Amino acid sequence: MTESKNSRKEKTNSAGWKRRAAICLFPAIPAVLLRIISRTVPGFADRYTELVNPLMVSTIGRVSGIFPFSLFEVLLIVLAGYVIYCGLGLIKLLVNLLCSRFIKPDAGSFPEASDLSPKADGKAAGTKSCPLLRHLRLLLLIAAVLFLLFEVSEDVYFARTRFARRYGLERTQYSNDELYEVCLWLIDEINKTAPLVLRDEKSIMQVSPGLQDRVRGAMKALGEEYPELSGFYPRPKPVFFSRLLSRVDITGVYSMFTIEANYNRDIPPYNLPFTLAHELSHLKGCESEKEANFLGVLSCIRSSDPDLHYSGAMLGWVYCGNEMIRRDKQKWKELSERICPKAEGDLIDNNRYWDQFEGKASETMHDINDAYLKAEGLAEGYASYDLVTDMIVAWRLMETAGGK
Repeated sequence: MTESKNSRKEKTNSAGWKRRAAICLFPAIPAVLLRIISRTVPGFADRYTELVNPLMVSTIGRVSGIFPFSLFEVLLIVLAGYVIYCGLGLIKLLVNLLCSRFIKPDAGSFPEASDLSPKADGKAAGTKSCPLLRHLRLLLLIAAVLFLLFEVSEDVYFARTRFARRYGLERTQYSNDELYEVCLWLIDEINKTAPLVLRDEKSIMQVSPGLQDRVRGAMKALGEEYPELSGFYPRPKPVFFSRLLSRVDITGVYSMFTIEANYNRDIPPYNLPFTLAHELSHLKGCESEKEANFLGVLSCIRSSDPDLHYSGAMLGWVYCGNEMIRRDKQKWKELSERICPKAEGDLIDNNRYWDQFEGKASETMHDINDAYLKAEGLAEGYASYDLVTDMIVAWRLMETAGGK
């Protein structure tokens, strides 16, 4: 039995489209290999981070840092618009197909269903009037490239030896008295710096100008103690749609695609220095949230800058105080009564700000973040943010015992 010429052409054109689609997915191949190797070859992720991370930050991070606005935010807007455009094109195509099936050709201008099949020139008829297939291939290519960038500049870091293990900060067992002493120290630091920061007419802290560069300086200073944190830091960038971030309970976002530290500019001021430092630590390959929180607290509280020192002490107290209230409410009450009125006002203002955003949106984002962190091997998921208390206590006990 012979095959018709048109049938052969149709099969050829179909195979050509599949081949082009497969080419668009090619960047996903090295991404998958990198993910497998980083999880199976001992020491690979550590060595990779040591060699590749500084290169990524000093090239992509330096270029994206030229722009005063968040490139990541702009790319998200453009990509969302493009996806919507393709979605509308798909809807239009489906409408045309339905109309060509149920409406007579002379009843309107919709194309016949047969017009969407491959033609002899190698193009689908629908492609000429609506290049949907080309857009779908481009979306496949974009997805594959983003997957590759994700693996190259973030995912491998999850497989490296944790910061806490490298520096002996994995201690998880400590007494209530030890926690109490750490909380007491943090409150003393709060009370020392609370009168030194700029405040508005309501006595709420206001951040002095030049915060981005001051936080960069604090992180560079910490790099003298922990070499992996040394090197270039691009300036953190405020997000234009910060109100939207607040609605989903996000204070900052690290973009592995543009190597940018982005932050929510609307959050209560005492959170800002800590948040910037937290996001910059992600930029150096510290993907664990508890470790990023720890480095945010440590870099700020090590600084002599009042804004930074106050922020680090306040966030340290928030996390350690939450652990204390879970263990011993009476001791937590005793500690909280020691906080000076100015700092207490900042804490009340912070609670007032976040209370207005409680709801389904923030809960959904918590669930998404929890699932993502667990998928990356962090069994604690979203709870890992609060586990920073273990590291703060371990570090402070080492300090008071004459350690690092």
